Amino acid sequence: MGGERVLAFEFESVAARQAATTPWMEDEAGALGSTDAVLSVWARGRIFVVYRGFDGGLVALLSGLLGDPLTLPQGAVIEPYPPAVAAAIGWLADSLDTDPGQLAVLDYTPADWPDSCLGLAGPGEACLQVITPGWRVVLQVGGVDYTLRTDEFGTVIREEI
Repeated sequence: MGGERVLAFEFESVAARQAATTPWMEDEAGALGSTDAVLSVWARGRIFVVYRGFDGGLVALLSGLLGDPLTLPQGAVIEPYPPAVAAAIGWLADSLDTDPGQLAVLDYTPADWPDSCLGLAGPGEACLQVITPGWRVVLQVGGVDYTLRTDEFGTVIREEI
């Protein structure tokens, strides 16, 4: 997901998942005590997901899909994306007819756009001439970068071309 390695397993039943993962969790917890590894684990129904890394946005995304992680390493900080960034991910995924999990967030920065069209008015388009706070969001999918502009909450999204 987004260039990060996430392992996902599906078992035949909840009982099968628990039987297979409980010993692993106990072994992994012991191993983590002696390393700097960062491990987050989720279990929901027959699904078991493991992510070893520091990307707070990815942890927040997986937590949104699967609930709170069973483990959250000390020092790990979940910093979910601002609503406008999440909206931009959904907008681009819909536009490209692709899974949002295939998109990587390369950058997002706050911006003040010169008008309600986010500085990207089309020919003959009327825009309110007001400073519009928002975000400049850079996403990547399939090796292609997309730069999007949003308003503060992601209700208006436009692509820089």
